[in-house]
Amino acid sequence: MTPFQSINPYTEEHLASFDFINDAELLRLLEIQQTEQKKWKELPLQKRLQFLPELGELLRSKSDELAEIACLEMGKLRHHAKAEVLKSASLCEYYFNEAENILKPEIKQLENGVSIRLEPDPMGVILGIFPWNFPFWQILRSAIPCIVSGNSMLIKPAPNVPQSSLALQAILDTCTHLPKHIFTTIFANEEQVSILLKRNEIKAVTLTGSERAGASIAQQAAAQIKPSVLELGGSDALIILNDAPLEKIIDQVLFSRFQNNGQSCVAAKRFLVQDGIMEKFKTLLIDKMKAFSIGNPMDETNTLGPQARKDLLELLQNQVAESVSAGATILYQSESIPSKGFFFPPTVLTNIPKACRAYTEELFGPVLSLYNFSTIEEAISIANDTRFGLGASIFTSNPILANEMAQKLECGMVYINQIVKSDVKIPFGGSKNSGFGRELGPEGLKAFCQVKAIWG
Repeated sequence: MTPFQSINPYTEEHLASFDFINDAELLRLLEIQQTEQKKWKELPLQKRLQFLPELGELLRSKSDELAEIACLEMGKLRHHAKAEVLKSASLCEYYFNEAENILKPEIKQLENGVSIRLEPDPMGVILGIFPWNFPFWQILRSAIPCIVSGNSMLIKPAPNVPQSSLALQAILDTCTHLPKHIFTTIFANEEQVSILLKRNEIKAVTLTGSERAGASIAQQAAAQIKPSVLELGGSDALIILNDAPLEKIIDQVLFSRFQNNGQSCVAAKRFLVQDGIMEKFKTLLIDKMKAFSIGNPMDETNTLGPQARKDLLELLQNQVAESVSAGATILYQSESIPSKGFFFPPTVLTNIPKACRAYTEELFGPVLSLYNFSTIEEAISIANDTRFGLGASIFTSNPILANEMAQKLECGMVYINQIVKSDVKIPFGGSKNSGFGRELGPEGLKAFCQVKAIWG
């Protein structure tokens, strides 16, 4: 198996390699974390919250340093990487201010006068498996509420961002009020993950990643009767009706597709545009895309950087090539990309047949799939014709119609006149093959707690 490797996707330079943890050390850390979690759980919530202000300040003060690491390891534009770190710091503020209210016991009175107290009871040691595309935010948005609620987390990061995960671990290790083994990063392989899922110490698992990985982890967890939270792929529809103000929304809808070099689960992969404005939209779209600057992600004047890994680039190349062979049309494709690095040209596909990969699969890169529709019913049908169900956006000047459409869309989140995005205050997650369970908001804080009913 390939160890954890850091490769600069812009220069293709090998930066560092890290071996997998050995089995004995893995089990030693698991035993220590279980012991520490039991102590952590017994602390009053007010004491568990004390690490959050310090962590938030550390993230802000280290934001430039962390951003540079992510930029070098996975090609994220440097200023976008810094924004990711600062957004992660906002988690600390939200849960510090809201945790006591969210986790307070709920009192129920029965008809016979009996009083019942419902308390959130932390599960224990949680295994977290995380992706590379947001190497700080994805981990912290799950780990912070998990830890605040009294659990601990054993973190398995993506193999191509080891230096980002080590830098994050170093920051958590310096938090005065957080015991050392409550947040622990491990460089584990797939076999070791399977071993962990069979261990009694692991009480639940959360995974953000691919549909294939999610299905495997969920199956293994279910075999051990362990709960899981899955945030998987998406093929989000962005629906634009005839009455939408195209000039006002064009920049934000383009950001939705091309943010993070097109590598975001909540990116709008499929643009559904009503007949009456399709030609105008195409003109605006192509004019904007022609102005894209593609190159070094450290250069803040650039619009797009490279894909994160060579294998991901090759997958996208194959998906697009096979879709074109099946009948899809390239409406636009940039001709100005660097000759070196894992770059894919920003592309717009149209006339996409149902049988091709661009229709049925998630395209994780700077490829926009464009569909036209005539009626609202047709838009809903196209939007729902996918096995994914993460989010969707509707752009229209008719809020009543938009809300009616939102009720019919098969997904976990619908944004009206906004692009799909995560917010610390709002539960985040999808339906269908995009996963189950929720992160963030009050639901994220209780995700790894059982409700304990205490009578009398």
